[in-house]
Formats: sequence, C-alpha cells, structure tokens
Amino acid sequence: MNRYKLTIDSLITIDDSGMPAAPTIRQLIDKDVRTLYNRDKSKDKSMYIKECIVIYYLGDPKSPAKQTGFSDVECLKMAIEQADLPKNYVPDTLVLKLIRRYYEENITEAGRVVENILKGLHNINLSIDVINSKLTERLNTGITDDKLAETLNLIGVVNAQSKELPSMLKRLNEAKENLMYEKETELSRGGNVILSSMDADNSIE
Repeated sequence: MNRYKLTIDSLITIDDSGMPAAPTIRQLIDKDVRTLYNRDKSKDKSMYIKECIVIYYLGDPKSPAKQTGFSDVECLKMAIEQADLPKNYVPDTLVLKLIRRYYEENITEAGRVVENILKGLHNINLSIDVINSKLTERLNTGITDDKLAETLNLIGVVNAQSKELPSMLKRLNEAKENLMYEKETELSRGGNVILSSMDADNSIE
C-alpha cells in the first residue's frame, strides 16, 4: 500500500471543468486538510485554493520559490503574488502547520543539501547585485580619495564571491546526483516517491 504523503496533488482536486471538486476520501481523513477546506464557506473554495498555493510555495522543496533558493519571506511574497492574496496576508497557525508538515514529509537529507546550496547561490548573487549597483553609482559619480579604499574593498568582495560560484555549482550538481540516487534507492525498496507535476521549471541544471 502506498504511504500517504502531503503534496499539492493531495490538497487540491480539480474537476473536468477546471473547478475545485469535492474533497477525496484521502483528503477528508486528514484532519488539518479537512479543517482548512471546511473553514472556507465560499462556493468555489477560492480561499482554500489560495492557501494551498501558499502551502505549496513554502512547503514543497520542488516549488519554484524553493528551487530559486528563496528565503521563507521571499517564498511567501511569491506565493502571495501567484495566489492573488492581499500583500499583507500572513499565514495563520493552521497554514503554518501544514507548511511544516508538507516540508518534513517531502524533504530528504540529500534534498536539504541541495536546498542549502541553492540558498547560498541565491544569497551570493543578491549580494553581488547590491555591491555592483553601489559600485556603478560610485564610478559614475566619481570616486573621491576618501572613498577609494572602500571602493577597492567592494571590488575585492565581488571578485571573491564570484570565484566561489563555480565550486558551488559543481557541489550543486553533485548534490542533485545524490538526490536522484536517493530517490532511485527509495523506489527500488518499494517506497512511494511522488514526482510532482508542479516541479519548478526554473531549477538550476
């Protein structure tokens, strides 16, 4: 028997017309999912779907946000945009619980390594962008003597961080290979590995 795992496919059922369908038996026997579904009293269950999108973006290791190496704050911002939620939306206790469950039920040790490297790459790229913007502004306006040492230091930081990228990309590829091996091993042992149809298309190859 396949082990039930919390995934986007186990949160939302869509009928032939593209509308949310009644919960499946599998969804109904999950107390947290049932509570989330039942508290949305609207006919089209629009809020339920929106909060499932939030759960997916923050909880699924394969979501576009996670595959970009985003922090939880950045993941939430992307989820809010995609779900068309108010910008000040804050997940409540139930949604946070489902996010934690989703993540813990789908992440693996090899997956954690991949995620940490992705976050590192994302942060390095962010810092390089910020420093480059500052350098461009400074170079365009002219460098005074009192800013020369600081400017050279910024250039050194960019160069040092840029040199880290090739080795991090190599580590990322190795980590992804380990992750695939881990999945294949689980499959060979009869495990139920769900390869979601909503895997991020923008994951780093």
